[in-house]
Amino acid sequence: MIPNLNDVCTCCGGYEDQPLLQIFGDNCFRVVEGKATHGEFCIGDFAFPVDGYQCTGLNVDIDGGEIVLFDNQIFAASPSQTLESEKLYVRGLMLRIIYPTNNTDGEEIQLVDKSVKLVMENADLISAEYPLYDFFTIFTNPKSNKAEDLINKIKIVNPNLLYKIRVSALIIYGKAI
Repeated sequence: MIPNLNDVCTCCGGYEDQPLLQIFGDNCFRVVEGKATHGEFCIGDFAFPVDGYQCTGLNVDIDGGEIVLFDNQIFAASPSQTLESEKLYVRGLMLRIIYPTNNTDGEEIQLVDKSVKLVMENADLISAEYPLYDFFTIFTNPKSNKAEDLINKIKIVNPNLLYKIRVSALIIYGKAI
Protein backbone atom coordinates (compact mmCIF):
# COMPACT_ATOMS: atom_id res chain seq x y z
CA MET A 1 0.00 0.00 0.00
CA ILE A 2 1.21 3.51 -0.79
CA PRO A 3 0.58 5.63 2.32
CA ASN A 4 0.12 8.93 0.46
CA LEU A 5 0.72 10.68 -2.85
CA ASN A 6 3.94 12.25 -1.57
CA ASP A 7 5.54 8.79 -1.92
CA VAL A 8 4.48 8.76 -5.57
CA CYS A 9 5.18 12.38 -6.41
CA THR A 10 7.38 14.39 -4.10
CA CYS A 11 7.62 17.19 -6.65
CA CYS A 12 4.17 18.69 -6.18
CA GLY A 13 3.78 18.90 -2.41
CA GLY A 14 0.64 19.38 -0.39
CA TYR A 15 -0.97 16.03 -1.29
CA GLU A 16 -0.76 14.38 2.12
CA ASP A 17 -4.56 13.93 2.14
CA GLN A 18 -5.01 13.19 -1.59
CA PRO A 19 -7.25 10.16 -2.20
CA LEU A 20 -5.49 7.37 -4.14
CA LEU A 21 -6.67 4.54 -6.35
CA GLN A 22 -4.74 1.45 -5.30
CA ILE A 23 -4.95 -2.30 -5.88
CA PHE A 24 -4.84 -4.55 -2.84
CA GLY A 25 -3.93 -8.20 -2.26
CA ASP A 26 -7.58 -9.25 -2.38
CA ASN A 27 -7.74 -8.17 -6.08
CA CYS A 28 -9.76 -5.06 -5.33
CA PHE A 29 -9.08 -1.55 -6.56
CA ARG A 30 -9.97 0.92 -3.84
CA VAL A 31 -10.12 4.68 -3.56
CA VAL A 32 -8.52 5.32 -0.20
CA GLU A 33 -7.93 8.46 1.76
CA GLY A 34 -5.74 7.72 4.74
CA LYS A 35 -7.44 4.75 6.39
CA ALA A 36 -10.88 5.46 4.88
CA THR A 37 -12.13 3.59 1.80
CA HIS A 38 -14.50 5.51 -0.48
CA GLY A 39 -15.17 2.97 -3.19
CA GLU A 40 -13.96 -0.33 -4.56
CA PHE A 41 -13.95 -2.39 -7.73
CA CYS A 42 -13.05 -6.06 -7.23
CA ILE A 43 -11.80 -8.44 -9.90
CA GLY A 44 -11.37 -11.55 -7.76
CA ASP A 45 -13.70 -13.61 -9.96
CA PHE A 46 -12.28 -12.38 -13.29
CA ALA A 47 -11.30 -15.14 -15.74
CA PHE A 48 -10.46 -14.92 -19.44
CA PRO A 49 -9.72 -17.79 -21.89
CA VAL A 50 -6.10 -17.72 -23.08
CA ASP A 51 -4.69 -19.59 -26.08
CA GLY A 52 -1.35 -17.79 -25.96
CA TYR A 53 0.41 -14.88 -24.31
CA GLN A 54 3.47 -12.67 -24.55
CA CYS A 55 5.15 -10.68 -21.80
CA THR A 56 7.24 -7.80 -23.05
CA GLY A 57 9.30 -4.94 -21.72
CA LEU A 58 10.35 -2.32 -24.25
CA ASN A 59 11.95 1.12 -24.24
CA VAL A 60 10.43 3.93 -26.27
CA ASP A 61 12.67 6.78 -27.43
CA ILE A 62 12.00 10.48 -26.90
CA ASP A 63 10.31 12.99 -29.22
CA GLY A 64 7.87 10.86 -31.18
CA GLY A 65 9.47 7.49 -30.52
CA GLU A 66 6.88 4.76 -30.88
CA ILE A 67 6.38 1.05 -30.46
CA VAL A 68 3.63 -1.15 -31.90
CA LEU A 69 2.50 -3.48 -29.12
CA PHE A 70 0.48 -5.68 -31.43
CA ASP A 71 -1.06 -5.73 -34.89
CA ASN A 72 -3.79 -8.28 -35.59
CA GLN A 73 -3.48 -7.42 -39.30
CA ILE A 74 -7.22 -7.29 -39.81
CA PHE A 75 -8.26 -5.45 -42.94
CA ALA A 76 -12.04 -5.59 -42.91
CA ALA A 77 -13.74 -4.65 -46.15
CA SER A 78 -16.94 -4.69 -44.14
CA PRO A 79 -17.74 -5.07 -40.43
CA SER A 80 -19.09 -8.56 -41.03
CA GLN A 81 -15.68 -10.00 -41.98
CA THR A 82 -15.06 -13.35 -40.28
CA LEU A 83 -11.70 -14.03 -38.69
CA GLU A 84 -9.55 -16.93 -39.87
CA SER A 85 -10.45 -20.09 -37.93
CA GLU A 86 -7.82 -21.35 -35.42
CA LYS A 87 -5.62 -18.27 -35.97
CA LEU A 88 -4.38 -16.47 -32.85
CA TYR A 89 -5.53 -12.86 -32.42
CA VAL A 90 -4.77 -10.44 -29.62
CA ARG A 91 -7.85 -10.37 -27.37
CA GLY A 92 -6.50 -8.74 -24.24
CA LEU A 93 -3.79 -6.41 -23.03
CA MET A 94 -2.49 -5.18 -19.70
CA LEU A 95 -0.13 -2.27 -20.17
CA ARG A 96 2.03 -0.29 -17.77
CA ILE A 97 4.08 2.79 -18.61
CA ILE A 98 7.15 3.22 -16.42
CA TYR A 99 8.55 6.73 -16.27
CA PRO A 100 12.06 7.63 -15.14
CA THR A 101 12.46 9.80 -12.05
CA ASN A 102 14.58 12.42 -13.81
CA ASN A 103 14.73 13.70 -17.39
CA THR A 104 17.89 13.91 -19.53
CA ASP A 105 18.70 17.30 -17.93
CA GLY A 106 18.71 15.64 -14.50
CA GLU A 107 15.54 17.41 -13.37
CA GLU A 108 12.75 15.54 -11.61
CA ILE A 109 9.83 14.81 -13.97
CA GLN A 110 6.65 16.42 -12.69
CA LEU A 111 3.55 14.21 -12.38
CA VAL A 112 1.63 16.50 -14.76
CA ASP A 113 4.31 15.92 -17.44
CA LYS A 114 4.00 12.12 -17.35
CA SER A 115 1.91 11.41 -20.42
CA VAL A 116 2.28 9.35 -23.57
CA LYS A 117 -0.13 8.66 -26.45
CA LEU A 118 -2.03 5.40 -26.91
CA VAL A 119 -3.05 4.94 -30.55
CA MET A 120 -5.76 2.34 -31.19
CA GLU A 121 -6.84 1.17 -34.65
CA ASN A 122 -10.03 -0.74 -35.39
CA ALA A 123 -10.78 -3.30 -38.12
CA ASP A 124 -11.78 -0.51 -40.52
CA LEU A 125 -8.24 0.92 -40.08
CA ILE A 126 -9.57 4.01 -38.30
CA SER A 127 -7.21 5.25 -35.58
CA ALA A 128 -7.91 7.20 -32.42
CA GLU A 129 -5.33 8.69 -30.08
CA TYR A 130 -5.74 8.87 -26.30
CA PRO A 131 -3.51 10.32 -23.58
CA LEU A 132 -2.14 7.68 -21.22
CA TYR A 133 -0.51 8.14 -17.85
CA ASP A 134 0.47 4.85 -16.26
CA PHE A 135 -1.90 1.89 -16.74
CA PHE A 136 -4.26 0.60 -19.43
CA THR A 137 -6.12 -2.67 -19.83
CA ILE A 138 -8.60 -4.02 -22.34
CA PHE A 139 -10.20 -7.41 -22.96
CA THR A 140 -12.35 -8.06 -26.02
CA ASN A 141 -14.69 -10.96 -26.73
CA PRO A 142 -12.47 -14.06 -26.29
CA LYS A 143 -14.27 -16.31 -28.78
CA SER A 144 -15.89 -14.02 -31.34
CA ASN A 145 -15.16 -14.50 -35.06
CA LYS A 146 -16.17 -10.94 -35.93
CA ALA A 147 -13.42 -8.51 -36.93
CA GLU A 148 -15.30 -5.60 -35.37
CA ASP A 149 -15.03 -7.30 -31.96
CA LEU A 150 -11.24 -6.85 -31.93
CA ILE A 151 -8.86 -3.95 -31.74
CA ASN A 152 -6.65 -4.26 -34.80
CA LYS A 153 -3.54 -2.51 -33.53
CA ILE A 154 -2.22 -0.60 -30.53
CA LYS A 155 0.91 1.50 -30.44
CA ILE A 156 2.47 3.77 -27.85
CA VAL A 157 3.98 7.12 -28.85
CA ASN A 158 6.27 9.09 -26.55
CA PRO A 159 5.96 12.81 -27.39
CA ASN A 160 8.22 13.85 -24.52
CA LEU A 161 11.40 15.65 -25.51
CA LEU A 162 13.47 14.95 -22.40
CA TYR A 163 12.94 11.33 -21.37
CA LYS A 164 12.50 7.79 -22.61
CA ILE A 165 9.79 5.56 -21.19
CA ARG A 166 9.62 1.85 -20.47
CA VAL A 167 6.59 -0.15 -21.58
CA SER A 168 5.68 -3.36 -19.78
CA ALA A 169 2.86 -5.40 -21.29
CA LEU A 170 1.07 -8.72 -21.02
CA ILE A 171 -0.54 -9.50 -24.38
CA ILE A 172 -3.23 -12.20 -24.43
CA TYR A 173 -4.09 -14.22 -27.55
CA GLY A 174 -7.24 -16.15 -28.33
CA LYS A 175 -7.97 -18.44 -31.28
CA ALA A 176 -10.78 -17.68 -33.65
CA ILE A 177 -13.32 -20.50 -33.70
